[in-house]
Amino acid sequence: MMRFLQQLWLNFLMIVILAWFGGYVLFIHQVRTQPNDVTRKADAIVVLTGTTARLNVAYQLLTEGAGERLLISGVNRVISKETLRQALDVNEKIMECCIDIGKQALDTVGNADEISLWAAERGYKSLLVVTSAYHMPRSLVEIRRMLPDATLLPVPAQDKSLDLENWWQNPKSMYILAAEFNKFLFSLIRARTESAVMSGDSN
Repeated sequence: MMRFLQQLWLNFLMIVILAWFGGYVLFIHQVRTQPNDVTRKADAIVVLTGTTARLNVAYQLLTEGAGERLLISGVNRVISKETLRQALDVNEKIMECCIDIGKQALDTVGNADEISLWAAERGYKSLLVVTSAYHMPRSLVEIRRMLPDATLLPVPAQDKSLDLENWWQNPKSMYILAAEFNKFLFSLIRARTESAVMSGDSN
């Protein structure tokens, strides 16, 4: 009996590992092939801080008229608006008229909360979302939790420190992607659970 239970457990563990790895590969494929149509327009633009590339893409979208306003979410609380403007070489008039800085978010969940409050306050129904490609799936899940009726248009920024083309040959890339995949799974399960609970409450 004991041997049977051990074998049953090993089989279950093997299925879990294979399922996780299959999901991991699909996640990377999604990250590598997600749309990046920077010609799209929305009510506004939001960027989750993390790399300069993200900020540059978001600012370019703003100057090209892709959205009427930009929120930079998750800025370090000790950084002033002027310091950020100088660091990014942003036009002073554009910084004053069209860019807002959020300093409350400490993680992706915080970003989503900050973005949802900002969008709701201004009545925005569609958003261009800028973050790194590998971070985009989880960011969209978290923002949709807060803004279920909004249209979210992803604009992934290239992260030169992460090799998406040959990720299996780069231990650092494999580790970063695996860690992000686990976080994405947690966010997705939580979002689906909350949705199911809310649907149950409404019936």
